[in-house]
Amino acid sequence: MNWKLLITLAIEAIARIKLQLLSMLAVFAILIVSYVVLEKPQYKTSWMLLLPGTERSSTINLDDVGESRSSGNNAYGRVSISPKNTYKEIALSTAVINRAAKAFEVRPEEFEKPIIKLIDQTPAMMFTLKGTSLKKLAKRASIFNVSFHETLDNLRSNELDRHYKGIEGNLAIAKKRLKTARQKIVNYQINGEVISDAQYTLWVTDAEQLRNKLTSVNADIASATAEIKSALKQYNIDEYQINDVVQLQSNPEVDSTTRLLGQLLSEQSSKELVYAKGNPVSKELARKIRGLEQKLNSMLVAHPSIESVNPQTLYGLLSSNTSTRLQTINRKIAGREGLNAQANTLQVSFDSYQARIKTHTKDAANLADLSRDHQIAEAIFSSALAKLDTSRLDIYATYPLTQLLTQPGETIKEDKLQKAVIVLALIMVYLMLAASLILIEVRKKFAPHTYPQTSKTEYEPSSAGQHTDEAP
Repeated sequence: MNWKLLITLAIEAIARIKLQLLSMLAVFAILIVSYVVLEKPQYKTSWMLLLPGTERSSTINLDDVGESRSSGNNAYGRVSISPKNTYKEIALSTAVINRAAKAFEVRPEEFEKPIIKLIDQTPAMMFTLKGTSLKKLAKRASIFNVSFHETLDNLRSNELDRHYKGIEGNLAIAKKRLKTARQKIVNYQINGEVISDAQYTLWVTDAEQLRNKLTSVNADIASATAEIKSALKQYNIDEYQINDVVQLQSNPEVDSTTRLLGQLLSEQSSKELVYAKGNPVSKELARKIRGLEQKLNSMLVAHPSIESVNPQTLYGLLSSNTSTRLQTINRKIAGREGLNAQANTLQVSFDSYQARIKTHTKDAANLADLSRDHQIAEAIFSSALAKLDTSRLDIYATYPLTQLLTQPGETIKEDKLQKAVIVLALIMVYLMLAASLILIEVRKKFAPHTYPQTSKTEYEPSSAGQHTDEAP
């Protein structure tokens, strides 16, 4: 494109239509001045609203009763569920506008909606209202803010009431279930011998304790028996014989006879080395020994168990030297008999407990099932009751709490942007109209056949291939 030629033609066109351009400029200048002078000043007020987005959770745990939890996810987890978008729609809804218009005493269509800007990456919302009156603008902003928060409070109350009624219904069902479970346990306890799990558990515990004690006593019996057998083996007698021997030792006559017999036997042994058997001394000593033996045998008739004991061994057992040892063994035998009696008693008690446990095992199992159902019902009821009490604690779960960073109508300033935009728009319109007129004039030079000609010689091409504009 030949820009030099185009500029030349544009200047020529401006020269031809300068009166038109000046007239149009005067008209636009009058419009701009009239608007600036006559237009009332515009004011605007803005306030910032914050929506905290922290997660909240609470737990109530009661021992042996139940647990109740309430938690809320971060409100800004996803853009689609951001409360800022929800609050924007609520603020611009008919319900808020109608409430605000009624409080402002105007018709809803006359109440101007605010401009709401959501600030990215923050929980902030910017509300802006415009008006021509400072007082009315401040009042309108305050009324709108109050109407908006009253609508939020109504929504929260409605949600809480519906939620509360739902929990009350669940609580009634849980209470009925708990009452039924408790009544089943009471009926079972009235008609059965097992009235609690603790009772059956005590039976099992007592039986186990009896088993352990019986095992310990049997071990003591076995240990005492082995020790007694080992001691009796040294004297070549049994348990029945030692009892008779101890009884004989307690007889003073037997003791004196045994002691004298022992002395004579000792004397006989020493004199056999000096005197022959036919010696009168030896005969006299032998006669005395036989007399003592006969006397001792007569006293042993009442104790037949020791007849099989060798006389020499018996004399040694009846001597005072073995008395203490034999009495100790005899006491051990008596102690073992006591352990045997204790073991028999424990065995009888253990068998009784075992029979009782086996008889009532099914009853205890049924009671355990009923108790478990009762515990579940009680936990559900307690949880529902705790949830009912805590449901009102987190009233901002669905509709988060709002905080005002700046108060509505607190800062009001003149809105000069509107005037500047309108003035700039009028200037741009004038420039566009002027450019259009200039282009029309230039087009006449390039396409003269599209316009009526006043002379045949007009727009004839020159020898240099350019058009000339001759006067008619």
